Amino acid sequence: MNMSQLAAELGTTRQAIHAWRRAHDDFPEPQRQPGSTRDQWNLEEVRRYWDARELQPGRRTDLQGDDE
Repeated sequence: MNMSQLAAELGTTRQAIHAWRRAHDDFPEPQRQPGSTRDQWNLEEVRRYWDARELQPGRRTDLQGDDE
């Protein structure tokens, strides 16, 4: 499955997947079919990885006062 399909299946954006791939070396590697230039991923492999990842939410900035 290509990047767009993968993002749709995971309920996220292609940009989020690209960012995750850059930040985490253990993200599953894509495969390429002979003669193709498009990366393809195994959905089950990526889904196992995606579901097991540790989420680290960002710091909320809407709660900060003017003095912080």
